[in-house]
Amino acid sequence: MFLPLAYDSGKLQLEPVAGSQTIVKGDALIWSSGYVAVASSTTEDVYAIAMQDSSSAAEGTSILVLPVEGVRFEVGCDAVVSIVDRGTRCDLATKATVNPDAITEKVFLIDEIVGAAEVSTTVRGFFSRFTAT
Repeated sequence: MFLPLAYDSGKLQLEPVAGSQTIVKGDALIWSSGYVAVASSTTEDVYAIAMQDSSSAAEGTSILVLPVEGVRFEVGCDAVVSIVDRGTRCDLATKATVNPDAITEKVFLIDEIVGAAEVSTTVRGFFSRFTAT
């Protein structure tokens, strides 16, 4: 689960959901044909984090989301975090976790380890929005 650490309620907005999505509060979301949908490990550009659950809602049903731009998040990892992971951009492991060892898509910048390195599986940081290369 991506947990926003500091944001104001003015950033929350309603967005329409793609059909057949099972979304849990805290999931990373992407744009998909004009609708929000859950992210995957190959996601290159996370748009928002779900701020409410939505299970198999009809296409176009709106849910509350938090756009990621400028918001710091705390999130679990799929493995322990090393000190060398600080300051690196990593990939998503799932729609709700990051993989600190994967650096193909580089969607999340780790700037802090919560707890001790080589033991902790929780980090803090920011999403890096996609830019064409």
